Amino acid sequence: MTDYAALFGKKLAEIRAEKGISQDKLALKCSVARSFIGDTERGKRNLTLKNIIKLSVGLEVLTSDLLALVDEEVCKAKSETSTKSDQP
Repeated sequence: MTDYAALFGKKLAEIRAEKGISQDKLALKCSVARSFIGDTERGKRNLTLKNIIKLSVGLEVLTSDLLALVDEEVCKAKSETSTKSDQP
């Protein structure tokens, strides 16, 4: 079973790092606690639409783009899982 929260968190951390934004700075921009950002990046949070939008605004990316990037991770994970199950 795919852990969507972990895949979202992985992509969030990658985008944040690419933009050179610390967890603290992103938390301030999104009006959330720094621990919320860390928990989200570790896949420990099941986010609401409101918080997904806050994060995309804080990262200055379109919400649809953020979710599309997560969709790519989901497809990769599914592909890797099916490839592993196809091997003897």
